[in-house]
Amino acid sequence: MKWKIFVRFILIIVLSVVISSMLNIFISYRLFVLDDNFDNKWNKVRDFTLTFDRYVEKTDGGVRVTQEGIEKLKDYDAWIQLLDEEGYEVYQWNKPEDALSHYTPGEMVFYNIYTGAIKDSTTFAGTAEIDGYKWSYIIGFPMEEVAKYNFYYLPKRLELNIIKAVVYLLVTPTIVVLIMGYIFGRSLTKPVADVIYGIQQLAKGNYNVTYTEKGIYKDVFTNLNKLTNQLKINEREREKTERMREEWINNLSHDLKTPLSSIKGYSELMADEDYSLTEKEIREYSRIIKNKADYMEELLEDLKLTQVLKAGLIPLKAEKLDMVELLRNITIDVLNNPKYARRKVQFNIGTEPIIIFFDKSLMQRAFTNIIYNSLVHNHDNTEITIRIDKIDKIYIEIEDNGRGIPQEELDKLFERYYRGTDTGESHKGSGLGLNIAKQIIELHGGTIRVESTPGVGTKFIVTFGLV
Repeated sequence: MKWKIFVRFILIIVLSVVISSMLNIFISYRLFVLDDNFDNKWNKVRDFTLTFDRYVEKTDGGVRVTQEGIEKLKDYDAWIQLLDEEGYEVYQWNKPEDALSHYTPGEMVFYNIYTGAIKDSTTFAGTAEIDGYKWSYIIGFPMEEVAKYNFYYLPKRLELNIIKAVVYLLVTPTIVVLIMGYIFGRSLTKPVADVIYGIQQLAKGNYNVTYTEKGIYKDVFTNLNKLTNQLKINEREREKTERMREEWINNLSHDLKTPLSSIKGYSELMADEDYSLTEKEIREYSRIIKNKADYMEELLEDLKLTQVLKAGLIPLKAEKLDMVELLRNITIDVLNNPKYARRKVQFNIGTEPIIIFFDKSLMQRAFTNIIYNSLVHNHDNTEITIRIDKIDKIYIEIEDNGRGIPQEELDKLFERYYRGTDTGESHKGSGLGLNIAKQIIELHGGTIRVESTPGVGTKFIVTFGLV
């Protein structure tokens, strides 16, 4: 892979040089050899000068430039001198200060051939014959617009030089680019090869490859290091989740085995023809079997619900409902449970409705899980207080004065499969209750957080936006 990238890079450079050189030759040929594509006034100043005699007219005292000629000179930002046969100035228009008033034949030739003899001017000479008398004139043009240069060459030598130039233009840049391309290509492809190697290692699960963040690939190396670190963190989280899942499965298996054993034992006892059961025993055994079955159903339902919530497949049947009424009914249901009938649950909520869009069954499940979490993990004399306020948002607090939660457990409280260390044997739970509650609340656009101090108590704070 490294050498393929390197060779391709060199080929691109060589082709670029060859094509650019050929284009340069073509353009140069078009510009300087086939110079027939110019058609502007500055390329016609020579012809303009030679034909300017049409604008020279005789006067009583000599000669002058016609008004039309003056306008033509203005168009070129030019100046003019008219000279007699002796080279003396007899007329001028707009001439510069350093222009001569008398010209020798040699000076006339010099000014007609070379540029810059008169400051900032390119001059051309011409003649005008009027009534058998020849007048000379010099016209000066701005040197920044037009200039004259003379070149002398041998045709055969020029042809040879052109061939040499073509060779030099093609060969020399190619050699230089090959050398520079090799040097640059090495510096370019080596980091790319390192990146490819690192990605291959990431694909194999090796997250120990790091890069020095420098050079033209600094940003790439920085992002790769971030990716490596994130994958390393994700892998640790995955391993952690997997350990928790395995632990949860073991606990769940144990939790299911116990009621199954009870169900099996009591079922076998009730089916034993050699044992005569009283009506009281039958009712008691049936009650135990039902309780164990309900417990198993609860565990399985939690597992199913958390999987559906995680996949985002649960249909949300939201409607405008009163959150106060929902919390009041949940509190009543909890207190109607014989197991928690004597527990202290205060409902500090007004009578005014607080309307929120929510799925009644799901939201009931979420807050029931939170309340039962406080009941299960605390002593019988623990007091639970439920509050709801409508300010900038809707705030719901479920607070207890129980055992509190250590910080190391607080950070894992909403994780799937996590069960607290102080869960009673009578209600072990699935380890999914608070995770389910969190997913349901977030599904409704809300948030949940927990504050806790060991020995003081725990507070769950749920917030929803206003309708």
